[in-house]
Amino acid sequence: MLRSRPNRQQRPSESSDERQGFGGQRGGSTNNNYHYGGYPKGSSAGPMSISSGADDDDGNDYNKKKKGGIGGPSKFGFNLSSPVGGGKHNKFSGGGSTTPRKSAAYNNYSSSSSSSSGYSGALILIAITISMLLSGTTFYYRKMTTRAKSELISLKAQARHPHEHHHDPVNNENNRAHAQAVSELKKKLSELQGELSRATVRNKDMENELVKTNKIYERLEEEMKAYDLQYDQMARSWNDMVLQVKETRQKFIDNHTKNRDDQTGGIVPGGPGHTLNQQRELEQMESMEDYEDFVQRREDALWDKIDLLIEKIGRDSQRETLEWFGADLLQHGVPEDDISFRVDLEVEYPKFDPYRPDENPELWSRVKGTISIEMAPLKLMPIAVNLFLQQVHHKLWEGCNFVINAMHILQAGPHQYKGQGQYSPNAFPLKNKFEKSRLDKMPYQEYSELYPHTKYTVGYAGRPGGPDFYINKVDNSENHGPGGQTHHDLHEEADPCFGRVVAGFEVMDEINRIPVDREKGSLLVAPVTIVSGKEMLPKQTK
Repeated sequence: MLRSRPNRQQRPSESSDERQGFGGQRGGSTNNNYHYGGYPKGSSAGPMSISSGADDDDGNDYNKKKKGGIGGPSKFGFNLSSPVGGGKHNKFSGGGSTTPRKSAAYNNYSSSSSSSSGYSGALILIAITISMLLSGTTFYYRKMTTRAKSELISLKAQARHPHEHHHDPVNNENNRAHAQAVSELKKKLSELQGELSRATVRNKDMENELVKTNKIYERLEEEMKAYDLQYDQMARSWNDMVLQVKETRQKFIDNHTKNRDDQTGGIVPGGPGHTLNQQRELEQMESMEDYEDFVQRREDALWDKIDLLIEKIGRDSQRETLEWFGADLLQHGVPEDDISFRVDLEVEYPKFDPYRPDENPELWSRVKGTISIEMAPLKLMPIAVNLFLQQVHHKLWEGCNFVINAMHILQAGPHQYKGQGQYSPNAFPLKNKFEKSRLDKMPYQEYSELYPHTKYTVGYAGRPGGPDFYINKVDNSENHGPGGQTHHDLHEEADPCFGRVVAGFEVMDEINRIPVDREKGSLLVAPVTIVSGKEMLPKQTK
């Protein structure tokens, strides 16, 4: 493809002013929108080329200004330009200067035109043919360009005025299709926005749930760590216990078999509780289960013996009580179950003075009163009844004091008042009388569900019970019954309940008016002393 010389010098007659013609610096001409390069006037032929437009910077500026011509790069992919500009011509006229352009190629051609006129005519015919072809091609693409620009302007106008009606049926149809498409897109956009809003809410809820789940997971993880630590500690404790049990088992077997050949040793074949069979059994033990079974059978045998002892102590206490305090009625044929016993306790206490309520209770006048206690049926509580009757009979309660007046009990014991609300607990002169006579404690925690700790009943305090006793000011069946005293080792046991107040309630009311020191366990600030106690003659209940 031919290219114009890029370094061609501008002729003096050529003008760079765009106003002289649409060809501009290149001398391009126009004829009915057909743009092509012209020839100088009076010349029969001239060189013409098709350029790619790489060197036509001026043509680019021209096309950008829409002054006509296609010297610059075209959007259709190629560029048509004439490297030379011609002067005026009746048909192929250039828009440049009236002075013919004289390039080096033109001068060479003019010098040889006189000798080769036939060859020049052929060249002119070829040039005209090429010009016609180029003009047709330019017209086609010019038309396509114009149409594309028109459609572009129409689309821009529709974009700027979407509600404007056009008279072009094609455009109206396109507008209606466009409007329908826009409507559908808007509808779809609205639906998508709704879905997006709902999805956003769902995502927010899921994020909140995820945060809560993470917190729960962290808490569970901490608890799991704590459980793992606890499990490890329990496992170590279990292993230690297993080793300890094995050592105990071995010591047990060793202690029971080391003198098996010595007839004077700890195991005497055929002796009480020990037989040759037991000795052989110990020697044949091979597992922990055998050892546990052996210990369980021995424990059951011991509990059987304890039950027999309790039953025997109860029978002996009942017999002793009847012999000591009910022999006369028995001699007269009164049945044992129909006999009940009663004890009167004479107490001395400060009487409340309504005229001097703020005075020290120790300065109140002291009076005496009697509290009568009926003993529980002998067949239900034989040991506790016999113990309390023996304590009263041996005058062990004389000089003792009621010291605690709490909300639920009024408790007495071998405690000595020292003055100013102070006591000497378990004072030796008083406590020693109980211990010396061996009437200070219960042998075990006797209790009957048929005689619970209801209001105004009397029971022994402590483990084992005694010598302190108390009067229940409220129903303490649960608190002092089985399982109520959990701070004791055998918390399933209960306090013995062995009597009930049947007279002297006014004395208890007077004692309740004496101030107490709550900070010291509800201690009475003035002494309430047991002056004497007397067991009353038994009477027939039926």
